[in-house]
Amino acid sequence: MTHPHIVWDWNGTLLNDLDLVVRSVSASIARYGHDPIDAHMYRDHYTRPVRAFYDSLFGRTVGDMEWEELNKTFHEVYYTGVDSAALADDAISTLNRASTLGLGQSLLSMSTHEHLVPTVRAHGIDGYFSLITGLKQPTGEVKAAYLKRHLLDQAVDPRTVVVVGDTPDDHVAAVSVGARAILYDGGSHHRFVLENQGAPVVNSLAAALELIEGSATT
Repeated sequence: MTHPHIVWDWNGTLLNDLDLVVRSVSASIARYGHDPIDAHMYRDHYTRPVRAFYDSLFGRTVGDMEWEELNKTFHEVYYTGVDSAALADDAISTLNRASTLGLGQSLLSMSTHEHLVPTVRAHGIDGYFSLITGLKQPTGEVKAAYLKRHLLDQAVDPRTVVVVGDTPDDHVAAVSVGARAILYDGGSHHRFVLENQGAPVVNSLAAALELIEGSATT
C-alpha cells in the first residue's frame, strides 16, 4: 500500500462525544421508566444496528413505536448539545500530519448529513476531507453499504483504504469492501471487545496514523 486513503469515523473517533451520547440515551430510555446509564454500561451494551442496543438495555425486543420514539428522543437531545462536544485531543494534529504526508482523507458517519456537515465545519476541519458523508435519516443501521457508496463516490480503490473508527461495525464495513481497519478505544466499546475483532487497536488517533505510515513504507 503506497498511497493510503483514510476513512475517518466521526462519533467517538474524531469527535469525543461519549458523555453526550450517554446523556442522550439516558434521556430516551427515561421515557420508559429506565434509570440513567453511565459510560461503562453504555459500552457493555452498545452494538449496531442501534435498535439491538436498546433491545439489550431493555432486556427484551423493543417494539416498532418504542424504537421510533427512542431514536427521535435520542437525536433531539444529542443535536441540542452536540456543539459542546470537543474533538479528540489529537484530532487536528493527526489530520494535519496525514495531510502533510499526502494521504487521502474522507469522513463517513452514521450521523445525519444535515447535522454532520455543519458540525464538522464548525470545528474547522472540513478542509481535510475529500468527501464528508452522513445519512439522510438517522436509521441506526450498519455501515458496510454506506462505506461502499462512499468509496464509489470518490473513485477510491478499497485496497488502499484504512477505516479508522471506534466500533466493530467499522471493522466489518472495512472487511466487506476489501479494506483494512484500525480501531480506536476512546469511544463506544471496551478495549477487549475491539481486540476480539482481529484488527489493530490503538489508544490515540496519532497511533493509528503511525500504523498507516508504517504500512505505506513497507
